[in-house]
Amino acid sequence: MTAPERRRASAPPIPRPGVASDAALDDLRRRLYIGISVLGIGIQAAMWILNLHRDAPDPVTTYTNPLFTVLSSWVIWWMARRRPVEIVNWVGLSACGLVIILRAVITPLMGGADLTTSLQDLYWLLVIVSIIAFLTVDYRRAMLVTAGFYVSGTLLPWGVLLLDGATLSAPARLAQGQLLCGIVLITLCSLAWYREHFQRGREELQLTQRLASTDALTGLHNRHALYPLIEAVLHADHGEASGTEGRSGNLRGSLLLIDIDHFKRINDRLGHNVGDDVLRLVAVTLKHHLRGDDIVGRWGGEEYLVALPGVTYQDALVVAERLRHGVQRSGYPAGVDVTISVGLTELRGGDTLRGSVARADTALYEAKRQGRNRVQHVQDTPPVPAQGWPTTASGD
Repeated sequence: MTAPERRRASAPPIPRPGVASDAALDDLRRRLYIGISVLGIGIQAAMWILNLHRDAPDPVTTYTNPLFTVLSSWVIWWMARRRPVEIVNWVGLSACGLVIILRAVITPLMGGADLTTSLQDLYWLLVIVSIIAFLTVDYRRAMLVTAGFYVSGTLLPWGVLLLDGATLSAPARLAQGQLLCGIVLITLCSLAWYREHFQRGREELQLTQRLASTDALTGLHNRHALYPLIEAVLHADHGEASGTEGRSGNLRGSLLLIDIDHFKRINDRLGHNVGDDVLRLVAVTLKHHLRGDDIVGRWGGEEYLVALPGVTYQDALVVAERLRHGVQRSGYPAGVDVTISVGLTELRGGDTLRGSVARADTALYEAKRQGRNRVQHVQDTPPVPAQGWPTTASGD
């Protein structure tokens, strides 16, 4: 690809660390549906067998359970073929609605001493179907489904009883069961409404805060987020890690200021899209070679800042060299050779963030002055104003 072509190329998507891809979520949902369907086939078969052993088998269970077994088998096949999940949701809800209507009509026609108990079972089925609706479709449609099923399951039994001229021995008990079911369904709807408006709002706020502290290009901490993180290291107690020159217990860690060598040339020669790729790949390499509690962020432009809590500068030199070699050996777009220069300083009690970064910047300047692609460090010295830091450094 020529340089003009690279410049015209579309920029790659911005990475979103910690967010699962849509494909991964879809695969998880399909596996969940298949697992539930397999479990459902076993439960339906058991219920069907138990129903047949009753003195008076329930006709709704007798005829609908085999149909639900067929439906569950169809769901397994449909999910395995990677067909649209939404169709399964609505087919399942429609089948549940059909069962509710059949039970609401047939149960009163059957009569019997346990009629009220049988009708109360219907309303627990309504609760289960409502939960399924809230889990599978958006909450507004789930509320409509819940309301429609509840109205059908409540009014149909009374209508059938009135048309048939039958009477209930305990009508108050049936009404009580219907009201209890209504209360449960209202609670479910309220929880769904709360989740939609309040919890989602909180999640959006958390996402906004995370984006405000994250560099959009690399996914690392941005400069705004690095300030409090490094201040916390400066005020932490790492007394167990002894420092040099008898200053045991004063060590807070080490600070690395990293700059990509000749980055402007990469942008000018190959285009900003390639430059963005380099920034991302360097960020990935730095994270790969650091500990979980190390702090790394994009300081600005082609600069990165790394804090190593509790690490002396001798050990930090080893880490810095590992980072330098790792970046140099990473795979980059064709025609791109990437190296970094690193400025290193220790963090001690009494240091300030500004002074510490100034020392690291002094060391970085020395690394660039000596030819780049190297690590330089500022020797351990007492804190002084940023502009007065010595440039004493030793090369690697």
